[in-house]
Amino acid sequence: MSDSSKRIALLDELRGFCVLCMIFYHAFIFMYEQYDIQFGYDAYTFFLPVQPYVSCMFIFICGICCNLSHSNLKRGLKLAVFALALNFVSIIVLPKMGFVGTEIWWGILDFFTVAILSYVLFEKAVVKTPWILGLFITIFLFWIFRYWDTEGMISLWGDLSWRLPDSAFEQKWLFPLGIQSPDFYSADYFPMIPYVFVFYMGAFLGKPVSDGKVPAFAYPVHSKALTWLGKNCFLIYLVELPIIFIVMELITWIASKF
Repeated sequence: MSDSSKRIALLDELRGFCVLCMIFYHAFIFMYEQYDIQFGYDAYTFFLPVQPYVSCMFIFICGICCNLSHSNLKRGLKLAVFALALNFVSIIVLPKMGFVGTEIWWGILDFFTVAILSYVLFEKAVVKTPWILGLFITIFLFWIFRYWDTEGMISLWGDLSWRLPDSAFEQKWLFPLGIQSPDFYSADYFPMIPYVFVFYMGAFLGKPVSDGKVPAFAYPVHSKALTWLGKNCFLIYLVELPIIFIVMELITWIASKF
């Protein structure tokens, strides 16, 4: 069997590491938002600076894996079902149960649904584009749109920047693109811009990866735990918050007995 036909365990392990970070990150948020535990807030603020890098790594790896998938269309449609279900639960069900600030209008599953389905549409263009050129273009686009989801700004450097007019932020339906109205809130938020460019960085780099142009150490499993987390990342994303809730309720109940 050629290396190009083997599963690249390192991708699973890196994805598993991202999932592990996500679990702790969400647990800390849950602690202070739902249970007013100071430690949760302290831990959340401590790890907050690295959160964007972990998220971008996860998105980047997903882009790579589009080159290794048997059917990106099936992946995208399956994610669409999970994303809509999670949106419904977080927006409708959880607030009725007394949880506040749980609404997810455009989270990571929504992002991946659209990103993967867009890859299905543009796959031929991606394949025909030299991967180094595609990687350079997407890095450049991410750079100039790096402040888009926070300030609505396109910026090359310093004064070489352009900001959206204020009227754009009055529109309540542009949040999937990273244009947020003043009253917009989403507990999990990954707009298409600028993160879709990180996804396509991975998609272009995935071309030589799918051809087996990766070092030999990327193939064997180094950590079974991280590999398992990586292979089951989206399932874990769906069940982690209920599990965190059960654990926190159990800890709260035990603490009340002392």
